[in-house]
Amino acid sequence: MSFPPLVAGNILRVLTLCGIVLLPGCSPKDPYVPPDLLYLFASYDVGKNPTAIKAGDFNQDGFSDLVTSNISANSLSLLLGNGDGSFQAQVSIRVCKEPRNLAVQDFTGDGHEDLAIACSGSNQVAIFTGQGSGRFEKDALYPVHRTPVSIASGDFNSDRHLDLVVALRNDKLQLLFGNGKGKFGIGPLYEYGDTPTSVTTADFNQDGHLDMAVTNGGPMSNAVSIWLGQGDGTFLLPTDYRTGKRPLSVSFADFNNDGVWDLLVVNGQMNTVTVFLGNGDGTFQEGIDSGGDAGPMHGLAQDFDGDDIADAAIVNIQSGSLSVLFGKGDGSFYYPPRQYRTPRGPFALTTLIVARGRDEEPGLAVVNNSENSVSIFLHHGLKFREQS
Repeated sequence: MSFPPLVAGNILRVLTLCGIVLLPGCSPKDPYVPPDLLYLFASYDVGKNPTAIKAGDFNQDGFSDLVTSNISANSLSLLLGNGDGSFQAQVSIRVCKEPRNLAVQDFTGDGHEDLAIACSGSNQVAIFTGQGSGRFEKDALYPVHRTPVSIASGDFNSDRHLDLVVALRNDKLQLLFGNGKGKFGIGPLYEYGDTPTSVTTADFNQDGHLDMAVTNGGPMSNAVSIWLGQGDGTFLLPTDYRTGKRPLSVSFADFNNDGVWDLLVVNGQMNTVTVFLGNGDGTFQEGIDSGGDAGPMHGLAQDFDGDDIADAAIVNIQSGSLSVLFGKGDGSFYYPPRQYRTPRGPFALTTLIVARGRDEEPGLAVVNNSENSVSIFLHHGLKFREQS
């Protein structure tokens, strides 16, 4: 169909305006602007080269506390919370050689949170029992084969006592079975994968038994392995799902609100994160990749914008940033993410609820490996409910 010159010129001008000024009725949409929900509240000194951070209530005052593993200081740093987002000066705890990661749970059944520490320099797992006053006592050291880098807990043998699984750098997983009193026995050693970098536990096939997800960061794998638990302390041979290059961390959330756990994998050399939607039977769909910032190290999922859809927070060591990716509800994220500057070397993070039982939005605590510090990011919507 042809148009007279005047009509054709008007059509061209309208189309041009649609691309420039987005007139009503034109098809292009306004670019997505991510909400600015967090702000850097404060930073606190910790030991040299922190590599992991966990939250807990270690003195049982109802306020969240933090603990970091400091790999070059052979120590942990305990930061006791004041209930307003601020923390007291660190208390240093000498632990073992090169603590790389840690798990926080009540391993003794006394109502106090304890610590299990992956000691990569001494090939050990160290148990420190909490006293409920913000103090910890060294309990025991357990040998593991070589270079533990990640540790997670759960009841793998259905005896109602918490056990441990440790990812070892030399392509192995070591289980330790707990007796409910803070003591552990050495369990099976599984050899599989290529340079495990992280491990997490959840019931992925909904059979009532805990399973494991393990990232393999070696060049021959670049996959996340799913180990289905049998409920007796043993696991089936794993199934691998291809990730981006050099996956460094794995966590889980329900990204599409179907009641089934999905996976969030951070890929260190691709500057991407991959979401694997779960099918509910222990299998997963093909990964959905999303872009972030340079050098992502560690991630977790949380609903930050209050829409009941899981979002993701990622720390990026090369760009010195914290990225928040807002979920669409289908395993993908809106682009671009919201970026926040951090001190040098952000390495790991944890969600932070300042006080338990209080109506507030989630914040984040980030460990900065190069600055020997923890940065507290609070939510702009942070709200405190009146205490009765």
